[in-house]
Order: sequence, then C-alpha cells, then structure tokens
Amino acid sequence: MGMGPKINIMLSSSTSKSFYANLKSKVKGNVNIYSLKDKNDYNNENDIFIFVTPTSSNDYKMAQKLASSSSKNNVILINGFAKDTKSIPGTATMGYFLKPLTYNSQIAGYLIRSYPSDWTVLDAFTKQVLGTFTDNDILVSKTNTPDLRASGKLVQSAVDQRAILERQR
Repeated sequence: MGMGPKINIMLSSSTSKSFYANLKSKVKGNVNIYSLKDKNDYNNENDIFIFVTPTSSNDYKMAQKLASSSSKNNVILINGFAKDTKSIPGTATMGYFLKPLTYNSQIAGYLIRSYPSDWTVLDAFTKQVLGTFTDNDILVSKTNTPDLRASGKLVQSAVDQRAILERQR
C-alpha cells in the first residue's frame, strides 16, 4: 500500500522568513514546505504542489514548469491572480474566485467561482443569483482574468430595480 502523493507547499519568493519558519514548525506529516527564493529541484512525479500567493513572474514560471513537466503533477495556486499567458497558460482555470462588485461605492453583489461550476453573480442584499457565465463568456480573451462589465451591469440593474420598487411604495 503506497503512501500517496507528497504535498509540497510552495511559498512565494516574497514570503517573510518568520512566516516560513512559523509554518514549518506547525506543519506535520507528508508535507514539504519550500520557499521559492531557494533554488531546488522540485520535480517529483505524482506530487501535489500548492503555491501560496505567488507574486513574481518566477513564481508563476515554476508553477507552469511543474504543471507541464508531468501529467501526474497537480499544481494549485492559492491567491494567485495572473493577467496574461506569460504567467499562466490559457489552459489553466481559476478554481475559486470571490470578487465584491460595487455600485455607488457600496458592495452590491459578488462574482463567485467554485470550479467546476460556472461563474455566478450573487446579489449582496437578497442573496439571489443574478446570472451565470461560462469561462468563454466572462474571461478576457487569452487571459485568466474575468471581464467584470457584464456582472457589474447585473448588480447595477438589481439595485436600480429595488430602488424603483421602494419609490412605488
């Protein structure tokens, strides 16, 4: 019976030494913790690589290298937000995403993504789903960045409709 994949937590090259030391003292078991400041050979097949808040282009290049080096590697980016395919290839997708949407300087809704579900616009007041989008509908061409215009319009319309109903009372 095998031990299963090793979990590798990959800390951003901008992570402080104190955070690195604190995390290393708390994590136990079949988990390795690396700082991307260090030059290591991380290429182990069947491993899971969790990149925590990648910040530099080198952090993203390492994630891309590990993801493309073996079909058996699993790469997860936590709090990673890349704007172009130089950082993250177009074949990648966001697993989780939460963006507050504002109207008149107030949070009026949220754009949410929990892969593999579609992108969802949620009304902050009624908690109702205002609309959904596929990757093809919402992502800016050749990027992993959602275009917020359509989701913003849905939130704006919901706020405006509530205001009209309030005035009619």
